[in-house]
Amino acid sequence: MPKFKSLASDQQPVVLVCAADNNYAMPLAVTVRSVLANFNSDRQLALFILDGGISKTNKRKITKSLESKQVNISWVKLDDALFADLTLGRHLTITAYYRLLLPQVLPPEFTKAIYLDSDMVVTGNLAELWNIDIGDNYVLAVQDDVLLNISMCESLQNYQELGIAPDAKYFNSGLLVINIAKWRTENIGQKILDYIRDNQQYRPNDQDGLNAILATKWGELHPKWNQMPRVYDESFRKNNLFPENVYQELLHHPCIIHFTNTPKPWYAGLRSECQHPKKDLFFQYLDMTAWKGWRDTMWRRLSRKFLKLALVSNSKL
Repeated sequence: MPKFKSLASDQQPVVLVCAADNNYAMPLAVTVRSVLANFNSDRQLALFILDGGISKTNKRKITKSLESKQVNISWVKLDDALFADLTLGRHLTITAYYRLLLPQVLPPEFTKAIYLDSDMVVTGNLAELWNIDIGDNYVLAVQDDVLLNISMCESLQNYQELGIAPDAKYFNSGLLVINIAKWRTENIGQKILDYIRDNQQYRPNDQDGLNAILATKWGELHPKWNQMPRVYDESFRKNNLFPENVYQELLHHPCIIHFTNTPKPWYAGLRSECQHPKKDLFFQYLDMTAWKGWRDTMWRRLSRKFLKLALVSNSKL
């Protein structure tokens, strides 16, 4: 792991954290490659990859994809036993919970970190996000585009017991600027894990747990830092809660594009493909990585389908 302890606080690198298993190795490389392509700063980028089982081959490809004098890569392996008995699903793997224990992962001299999901393309300068004052907030984030407030979340229907107002805003956890210092002092990550385990009857996921523990304790960022797909819907335009200038900037000048819907740009289904209007940006940055030229094909889709059927059949034997 690179050494940063000798650096003054104003010389410390921008700390970026991403998490992925082997299925998300390529998208992770695309996300961080897009960060580097738009990182106009004299600072270094300290990248911590929370490794959920990335193969040696894909690790080499990620490292090759991110070759730059500005970035230092640290691979971090967490013990999955720390995340036992948590809600998991087809689109929710154990790696989603890794970020909750960041204070235990990062060197003690780091007091702040940016976390990015691995289904994002960054088109803005991440140094600008880093320079936003986090103040006394535990986290900076963007309001979710579907679950606008706590009462809309089925997994948080106990919000009254938690002392949370029904109209308290609900944030999307794909982009987080985390106040590591406060999380360390108050053991926030463990509190979130405990909350999720203690409320399994509601089946809360990592994002629900973050919102339950950090309700009213987070600062709201301009939505351009986490543009989600609903902004392109006509219904969103008619009913959006943003001032017109904010809406226009979100629509036309996003700094981070978050592909929250399925299918994702890189993997299509047999009958459907990603319809996101900005999906070509994903492939623009993909072609700057060691996966240059890779595209999903019908043969790849059929192969995945047969593999899935084979796994199901074997599990029944």
